[in-house]
Amino acid sequence: MKKYPLLLVVFVCIQAGSYAQKLKIRLLSDLTLSRILFTPLAGDYKLRMDTCQISSENNPGVYQLTVEGDSVRVKSFEKDFGKCARVLFEAQLKEGSFKLKSIAPEIKVKVYDNDLEVRISQGGLKLINRVGIENYIAGVVESEAGSGSTSEYYKLQSILCRTYALSNIHKHEADSFNLCDLVHCQSYKGKSENTIILQAVFDTKGLVIVDDDMNLISATFHSNCGGQTVNSEDVWSLSASYLRSVKDTFCLHMPNAHWQKTIATSDWINYLSLKQKYPVDDSLSCRQALTFPQYNGRELYFASKEFKIPLKTIRSDWQLKSTYFSIRQLGDSIVLNGRGYGHGVGLCQEGAMHMARLGISYGDIINFYYTGVHLVDLAVLNFLKED
Repeated sequence: MKKYPLLLVVFVCIQAGSYAQKLKIRLLSDLTLSRILFTPLAGDYKLRMDTCQISSENNPGVYQLTVEGDSVRVKSFEKDFGKCARVLFEAQLKEGSFKLKSIAPEIKVKVYDNDLEVRISQGGLKLINRVGIENYIAGVVESEAGSGSTSEYYKLQSILCRTYALSNIHKHEADSFNLCDLVHCQSYKGKSENTIILQAVFDTKGLVIVDDDMNLISATFHSNCGGQTVNSEDVWSLSASYLRSVKDTFCLHMPNAHWQKTIATSDWINYLSLKQKYPVDDSLSCRQALTFPQYNGRELYFASKEFKIPLKTIRSDWQLKSTYFSIRQLGDSIVLNGRGYGHGVGLCQEGAMHMARLGISYGDIINFYYTGVHLVDLAVLNFLKED
């Protein structure tokens, strides 16, 4: 493996052939779909059923796809095209887009770029959006970051989402697609029409984040760290050199910087005793359970002198916004005063948004939250990894 200087930053404009491939993204992954409507919006579409192209005529406008046993039945208002195991609506131009409407169950209309593949899976329609990566990234950025942010922040988010997508491209390989549209992959709600986001994606086209060995990083991010991010091994038991805890003052006055939750003292004591086997009968341990400070930095454990519970366990059990909280007793209740929202590893979105508004560049923001990383164009990544 060739070694490169720590501060290496590479920008090139050449487009790599492998980078032009389409991603396969499963749509509406959390639903069991039995009937949908497909409507071309832009560009010409070819309808292919199994391996045979059966439609060379003008698009009929609206196609209805339904589950019929282990096959997909395809109809238009004028014609029954029959049924098959696999249906593909293939755009003939890269600008193709389509409208998708689920009838059973009924959901709002969604718009997507490029192609749609339909199969049967577990008694429902399995929808795969075969989409160009930059179109996908634009949709993810809008879903993850919303509207109203600065262009610089959208550039940053584009790089993060692109890096995450490509580093996890084999996540659902066994299921014949790359990623799904749910948050455990990346939230993806379809085609972006936001011109600022589209420009930001174009301006950062091909840029990804790599570590010192030129491997794509796990570009994790969360809503708000509450003033301090977390080492990766403190949350997932996997240490990454670039996911180190950093102090962050940029997020402290943002919407998700603080939260509060009140719990009946009896419920809290019962939880500690019954589920965690905490020694509540010991008077000192019981007092410590009602006055837990976490003001000067993040802790990993809720602890008495001889007993400790991972804070990530308490967060999960009580559905808390973060593990960064302190406890005080108030009457017959305890009050959790919390900071931040999310797992706390990697980039703090609200901190990064504030940094971008202050005029800090996306490159500097990346280097603030990720330790010892480099920005590189995909077109030269294979060259850098040559022996």
